[in-house]
Amino acid sequence: MNTRSTWLLRGASALLLLAFTGCGAAYSGYMGGSLKRMGNRDYEGALAKLEKPDGKTNKLLYRLEKGLIFHYQGQYEFSNREFEKAERLIDDLYTRSASREVAALLTNDAIRPYTGEEFERVLIHYYRAMNYQHLGDPQAALVECRKANLKLEDYAEVAEYELGYRNDAFMQYMTGMLYEAEGELNDAYVSYRDAEKGYRAYRLAFGFQAPRSLGRDLARTAQKLGYEQEAVQHMLQYKLAPEDLEGDIGEEVVVFVESGFVARKHQREINLPIMEGDDTGAVWVLSDRMVYRHHHPHVYRGGRVKYWLRVALPEYREVSSQVQRVRLSGGGQSVEGTVLENLNSIALKNFAEKEDRILLRTAARALAKYLAAKGVEKAFEEDGDDDDGEKLVKEGVGMLLGALVNLFGAATEAADTRSWLSLPGQIHMARLNLPPGTVDLMIEFMDGGGRVIESQVMPAVEIEKGKPVFLNYRGYR
Repeated sequence: MNTRSTWLLRGASALLLLAFTGCGAAYSGYMGGSLKRMGNRDYEGALAKLEKPDGKTNKLLYRLEKGLIFHYQGQYEFSNREFEKAERLIDDLYTRSASREVAALLTNDAIRPYTGEEFERVLIHYYRAMNYQHLGDPQAALVECRKANLKLEDYAEVAEYELGYRNDAFMQYMTGMLYEAEGELNDAYVSYRDAEKGYRAYRLAFGFQAPRSLGRDLARTAQKLGYEQEAVQHMLQYKLAPEDLEGDIGEEVVVFVESGFVARKHQREINLPIMEGDDTGAVWVLSDRMVYRHHHPHVYRGGRVKYWLRVALPEYREVSSQVQRVRLSGGGQSVEGTVLENLNSIALKNFAEKEDRILLRTAARALAKYLAAKGVEKAFEEDGDDDDGEKLVKEGVGMLLGALVNLFGAATEAADTRSWLSLPGQIHMARLNLPPGTVDLMIEFMDGGGRVIESQVMPAVEIEKGKPVFLNYRGYR
């Protein structure tokens, strides 16, 4: 066998070795034990079960999961430290590694360092803001809210696709409440207006309505600023009565109630057709055509399929949750919460907007692997002027190596199913107007019929005159 054959054999063997050594378990498999303990509120056990990654591939996720567990454990400074490291990682990872990009083209997207979905990166600032609230630093909390929405603007500008999630309405709303709590009414009103715009976009993108409480905050703040015409418009728009504007955020307890787990990515496999007569030399052109065929299968039904290319893609699936409603009680009062952020809807819609980009890249990679296998076979077929016996052997070796390269392609073709798994599926808000003093608050998680399926007490909440209290609480059912 000549030098070319020897090197092809060695190359195919190396590829096959990489295929069997490079394919690890899905990220959710690593997180299973930690999530189970987290759901049982065993945060120490959840931290102990976190596996620190060797390289940078899942380093961001490790920081995000750890930061969130620390938050729920009440270790707010440790939580902020982890989230700060996560922020720096996100910035660093935008400087892409060429070797990782090449490796991803040879294997799969999961070999790339995980940089996070847009909504995941924004939620870092929500949890940092709540950490600062618990630490008694409301100005630092405000900084986090502003950073979140500035980052969203940056993401929307550089995105390769049209983002429905361009303005986090919940973060804008939270920013307004924090501004109002600090007596900065002009900034509060601007943030409330931005939140209203955000919820208008949410309605179009996610089918999600603005909460009625936002109308009350808009009208009340406009009235305090002397914007009488705007106040009347808000009252008419949200069907508010004059008594709805009574009270002040300075006399309220605001609880952000987080429920369930966010939708998770799973792998699904599809077949893409390569037709007789397709120009396989133009990989990206043909890949784009295959994506079109996937969405419009009628265009190839009359033709002859030469080869079915099997590819693996990620898809979000919701995690079932019994919780549909929440209720907050304390000081002889009770109020039902309102959903401010549906992370499940955002995750599914945001991913749908980039799915074709992922499919195109996946199809190109799978096609390149297929062509590599065919190239190996062809190289052996054309390898010199041998007698019939040796030619037959070389053709057999070529077919074997082609099969090995094909096997490598199949073995390394796995969808990138990584995501921040410990996030909640929804964030509700419940507000109570309570007098100064110490109060025990009860949070009830209910199903669609109003049946209480879980209840928790937040004991000894201290309320000072003129100082609103911002809290958050997580339910896992």
